[in-house]
Order: sequence, then C-alpha cells, then structure tokens
Amino acid sequence: MKFFNNFSLNLKKLIYNRRFTVPFSLILAFTLWLIIVIEQKPIITRTFSDITVNVNLENTFAAENDMNIIGDISEQKFTVTVMGPSYAVSGLTSADLSLFASAGEVDAPGEYNLKVAATGDINAAEYDIITISPPTLKVNFDYVETKEFTVVAAAEGVAAADGLVAENAVLSGAESDTVTISGPRTVINQIESVKASAKINKTLSASETFEANIALFDADGKEISTENLTLSMVKVNVTVPISKKKTVPVVADFTKTPSGFDTKSLSVTIDHDTVTVIGTPDMVDKTKSVTLSAIDITTVSESSNKFDVSAKLPEGVRILESIDHFRVTVNTKEYVVKSFNVPTIRYKGLSSKLKVDGPRIIANVKVCGLASVVNDLSASDIYAVVDLTNKTAGVYTVDAAIEFKDHKNIWAQGTYTTSVTVK
Repeated sequence: MKFFNNFSLNLKKLIYNRRFTVPFSLILAFTLWLIIVIEQKPIITRTFSDITVNVNLENTFAAENDMNIIGDISEQKFTVTVMGPSYAVSGLTSADLSLFASAGEVDAPGEYNLKVAATGDINAAEYDIITISPPTLKVNFDYVETKEFTVVAAAEGVAAADGLVAENAVLSGAESDTVTISGPRTVINQIESVKASAKINKTLSASETFEANIALFDADGKEISTENLTLSMVKVNVTVPISKKKTVPVVADFTKTPSGFDTKSLSVTIDHDTVTVIGTPDMVDKTKSVTLSAIDITTVSESSNKFDVSAKLPEGVRILESIDHFRVTVNTKEYVVKSFNVPTIRYKGLSSKLKVDGPRIIANVKVCGLASVVNDLSASDIYAVVDLTNKTAGVYTVDAAIEFKDHKNIWAQGTYTTSVTVK
C-alpha cells in the first residue's frame, strides 16, 4: 500500500513539473503523427527542376560505328514531377532523380529526339514519376574526323610609309603553318579555307607582328562556327613584312675563263636586262645589280650560244617579277673556231724534290673568238697549265687549262687533259 501511495505522489509531481511535461508532450505528438502517417499514408506531389539526362550508348549502332554525341547535352534541363507517400517524397532532392535516354533508334548521323525516362532505381522506389518535361532530349550524332588545314595569314587595314611596300602577311613564330581540326564529319567537310587575319588599321614603317584568331570558312566564304570543333591552336602570330623595291640591271657572268679574260669583250643580250628587286630596305639599298649564275666559257661557240640561267640574289632580296630563268645569248656572229697543237705545258704546285716526265704537246685545242683575232693567232701564243699540287710520285691524268699570252678576248672550247708521270 505504501508503494502505491509513493508512486501516486511522484507521478503528481512529474505532471505538474514543466521541465517534464513539455518534452513529453512533443514526443507524444510526434509519436501520434507518425502513427497516423504510417497508418493513413497521405499522398503528396513534388516538382524538381534543372535535372540532366544521361544517354545510354551501350550496344547501339552509334557506339559500334564510332559515332559521337555532338555538343553538350548537359545544357538541356528537365523538370520532373513525382507523387508518393509523404514520408518517401518529402525528403527527395534533385540529386536523387536520374533520367536517361536510349540511343537505340540512332542508325545514321543526324539530329534525334530521344525519349526520356527514369532509371530503374527510380521505378523501384516508393513513389511514381508523373511527368518529365520536356519528354524528349534533342541529340545530334555524327562521325568525328580529324583533318589538317593550311592556315593563310592576312592583314586588314595595313599601309606602308612612303617609299616602302607592305607585303602579304605571313605566319610567324609557329612550328607549322597548319592547324589540326577535329569534329563532326559534316562540319569538317564544309571547311574550305582557314585564315588568320590580323586587324591592323595603321601605317607601318617597319615589319611588325600581330596576334590573330583562326577562322574557318566554307566554299562561299561564310564563316563556320567552331562551337563543336577542337583546334590544335586558336591564335597565331601574323607578321606584315615591310619591304623596299627598286629596278636594277641584270648582268651575265662567266666561269673557267683564261687568266685576264675581259668579259666585257663578249657581246651578250639578256631577255630581261632589268628587273625589280624587293626585300628588306637595307639589303635592297646595297643591291646595285643582279648577277646571273656563271656560264662555262668553254661551252660557248658559234653554234652553242644560248643559255638559260638563274639569278644570284643576296639574302633577304627577291625578284618581284615572276621569272623562272633568264635567257643569255652570246653574239657569236663574228666568232670562229680554229684548232691548234699546243706545244708548251707549264706545271704548278709541284714539290721541288719532284720532276715531271710527260708529253710536251696537247693536240687539237679548239680556240674560239673573234675571227680577226683567232686568224692571226699562232701556237706560240698558247700554253697549257697543269696543277700538280699535293701530287706525289706516280702517273696521273690531269686537267690542262688553256691560257693565252697576250690576248684577253679568246678562249679554248671544251676541256682538255694530259697524262703526266711524277718522279
């Protein structure tokens, strides 16, 4: 009996103690609410936005044929409405919802509207997907190709100071003048040209370099967007060369001429007797004439007098005109060829400890020149020079250069050799 009286007294104290009754009331209310929710299962609806969609390419035609999704599909956002028991739906977030689209219908490059659905995990949950908006995902499929293009430099609004010339812009500082572009085949096939154009809009007095963006163009000159393309480089340096030009005479040159030969004694004509040279200002100022590649005088005769030769130009200078070669004509109208036996051979470069045993005459040497000179020539006016530098004892066949004692306007036609014994 005493126990029950104590229990009753203690219970009354708890009931009238606010530190007990307030928490107890809250716990009791929550318990009652939980019992009602579980028993009654109230249904609620919630909407979630900004949800992305994954595309399933597994075991599809696209995957097996190396087709790719073009562009960023994550930019397309979807809104999902779910319905289910309050206890299951109220705690959901957008991250709990997963959507996918199957590429099973893709059988060729192009744009498709793929149906969007929830993943298996969502379908197995205690709530239902009521709506997905929009219901389809717009996806572009294409083959991805890689191709190399030559970059053409250009300059806009450039002018040169007085007396100078602004030449065509060129790429500078890059290891290559090509750019590698990867992207959809349909876009790659549209690219007709690649340009790097620098916007200058000023007058230049010296060569200058500018940064330029790479742009792509189709056959009609319309710029192509690089949105879905990958370029190996998007910016390059473009240099505008500032040059100088002037007109200078063209001069013929000859080689293998006899000692003291006066090339001015030759009457020659050149199909371009003057040319316009262009290049760096300092080098153009130093260029007084353009000398042609030397003509072998031993090949010139009355029947062989026309020669095609190129120009010898200093570094940094070129000919403005499009000239592949120059035609040099030696006027041989008054020239004749006469044969002589040359009785005198002179040796040079021979060591003082050695001596030469060999022929003392070179036969049938053809001498070419003006008839008035050659016809008065005698064998005593001609001699041969043989170079024996670095030769030791032995037998050699060596070149013999034909020289003339008192004449500076004749030459030997052809080449000559002789056999010598060095002892």
